[in-house]
Amino acid sequence: MDALTRLVIALFYVISILRICSAIDTIIVNQLIKDGETITSGGGSFELGFFNTGSSKNRYLGIWYKKVATGTMVRVANREIPLTESSGVLKVTH
Repeated sequence: MDALTRLVIALFYVISILRICSAIDTIIVNQLIKDGETITSGGGSFELGFFNTGSSKNRYLGIWYKKVATGTMVRVANREIPLTESSGVLKVTH
């Protein structure tokens, strides 16, 4: 399986988790979530957005627990293909 296919599958999984956990807040078709922005699940337990680890400049798209210690990740979409700058954008299309 190539890297792009893995990224698409991971993004689908991330969005599926967010949809299950989100009663009110959802990502709608053509909505953009830019690096620096996040979306929080309806119950306020989870947050989706871009992040980096430690002093690394690599950026990742992930879901983390919002009310638990910083850095407690649930899922990372692009673990093997990190972005190298903060220009990431998530857009859901159909």
